Amino acid sequence: MLAQSWVAKDYPGTKVAFTEYNWSGTDSINGALAQADLLGIFGRYGLDMATLWWNTYDAQTAVEEQLPVLMAFEAYRNYDGKNSMFGDIALASTSANQGMLSVYGALRSSDNAVTVVVINKTYGDLTSTISVANLRPKGPAKVFLYSNANLATIVAQPDLAVTPPASRSATSTLTATFPAQSITVLAVPTAQSARRRAQREAIHPRGIRHLRGPIRRSGV
Repeated sequence: MLAQSWVAKDYPGTKVAFTEYNWSGTDSINGALAQADLLGIFGRYGLDMATLWWNTYDAQTAVEEQLPVLMAFEAYRNYDGKNSMFGDIALASTSANQGMLSVYGALRSSDNAVTVVVINKTYGDLTSTISVANLRPKGPAKVFLYSNANLATIVAQPDLAVTPPASRSATSTLTATFPAQSITVLAVPTAQSARRRAQREAIHPRGIRHLRGPIRRSGV
């Protein structure tokens, strides 16, 4: 992150904060996607603090008017309405095309689940396969979706099968279609060994390596 390089050069050791930011569109799905992407980027770079500058409008109706941007926070902090959160141990995550389909992953130490946030920023459905290194699943992935279909809440979806590693491999895969302009949260249960391996690799984790193969448009 450029700001971090500036600080490292002139004020080494100083923490970095964005004390006021607003990517606009807080009342629409566009704003929700931008905010979810920003939160993933902030986490990826280890930003110390960021403060969203709230569009006040009318204080009595501000939350209702700007609910979409709040749902972006919910995707990481309470995606199922039961306080289930994005993981606390970061996993290196890359996409074949981050400008179309952003991906952020982390291991949740409380239950060893691998959590993934996938953001489709395009106007068409996208189908792709996610490869997760060093993962042996203990069941299907739980799936939750936020999209234009329901701007009021994140909606639980059918479970998604996870293909375990083939012989002599340590990589599991899952294939899904990510709806146009949407945020998808995946939670994959894992064995205890996955947590120990991720903790050993916390500095340079292999984690969610990439979205394998070309991203395929679906229905467009």
